[in-house]
Amino acid sequence: MSNKEHSIKDKVKEVLTEIFIIVFAVTLSIWLHSWSEHRHQQQEAAVFLSNLKNDLENDIKNIDIEKNAYHESNIKYEKILALTTPQLDSIYKSKNKVDFPIYSHGPKMNIANYEGFKSSGKIGYIENEKLKQKILNYYQIFVPAINEVDKYYNDFLFKCFDKMIENADQPEEKLYSDPKFKKTIEFLVKLGKNNIRVYDQNTKPLSIELIKEIEKEMNK
Repeated sequence: MSNKEHSIKDKVKEVLTEIFIIVFAVTLSIWLHSWSEHRHQQQEAAVFLSNLKNDLENDIKNIDIEKNAYHESNIKYEKILALTTPQLDSIYKSKNKVDFPIYSHGPKMNIANYEGFKSSGKIGYIENEKLKQKILNYYQIFVPAINEVDKYYNDFLFKCFDKMIENADQPEEKLYSDPKFKKTIEFLVKLGKNNIRVYDQNTKPLSIELIKEIEKEMNK
């Protein structure tokens, strides 16, 4: 009787051991797969952040170029506004022309890496929540904001062109001395100064801050 009981206990132990081995093997396999997948995700996130850092550095360069272009356009518009009627008469009598800046503004922001990473559903691979939120804010709030202010400026600039075309049969000195047209140019200068402020106080500082945060994350 004891031999039979001993035999049953041995069999139970063997079964339990086999179950334990199977469960352990499955658990280990799942853990290794999860670890491997997580490691791969973090590698993808690291490559993305490295590319994003390059994009942000280029964004800063483009912002500085655009700021200078706005500044130069504003100087030329202010010179036009300062012209008196006698000065305008003198310019056209000498068969010269008023130099009206024709520059459609707007920096070329680098968004391809961000859009590709986000649209593939991988933005969650960035585990640093603070950094992730700053990236989302930059690309979903600040980049669209500067695109919008540049659009306002360009729309208003084209209104100036429309006014010039409408008055193509009139002497140019008459157009440049027209109070309504001068008011239009004044507003264009104000928009240009506002856009420089948006670049300086909002977009550029966040770009610099993001680069520092990315470098800190990559050096962990």
